Amino acid sequence: MELPVVPRRPIDLDPLQRILEERYRPQDHQEAQELIVGACQEAQHLYGWVPPQAAHLIAEHLGVTINRVYGLLTFYADFRTQPPGRHYLWLCYGAACYVAGAQRLIEVLRDEYGMDEKGDLADGILSVNVFNGCLGVCDLAPVGQLDHQTYVGHLTAEELRALIERLRRNDGVEGSHGGSH
Repeated sequence: MELPVVPRRPIDLDPLQRILEERYRPQDHQEAQELIVGACQEAQHLYGWVPPQAAHLIAEHLGVTINRVYGLLTFYADFRTQPPGRHYLWLCYGAACYVAGAQRLIEVLRDEYGMDEKGDLADGILSVNVFNGCLGVCDLAPVGQLDHQTYVGHLTAEELRALIERLRRNDGVEGSHGGSH
């Protein structure tokens, strides 16, 4: 039996409701089916994931079954059906970062912090997306981008541990070895 998902903060469905009313007005059942993915992307953009309440609102608004909505949410790997961590880290896994030790950072996250297959640390402080492309700052390899704004470069296992501890203490994190970009 799956445990119920408890959001870390209340979900305000009003913004999603407004978007659905403005942009998602299907003319027939076929069009409603085609709009599900877009509506789910809107929800994920608003909340960082697609909460169950949002999935039900989408199903109700489009006149489709909740099973159809969840079928698509679980089919596409980019959708989250669990709340993300309090912070977000893009961890570059491009060639330069791989050569410079990105794999060791992933092992630390998995072995020491219980990172699951979705990239969430066990304590909910951080969600990690191992980016198989390149963040474009190879001179900082291995590098991560924290909360979509701060680059943390030349990461070692020790520096990654220190970063996670600062996040847990809610200390500010400044870009290291190259600063914010």
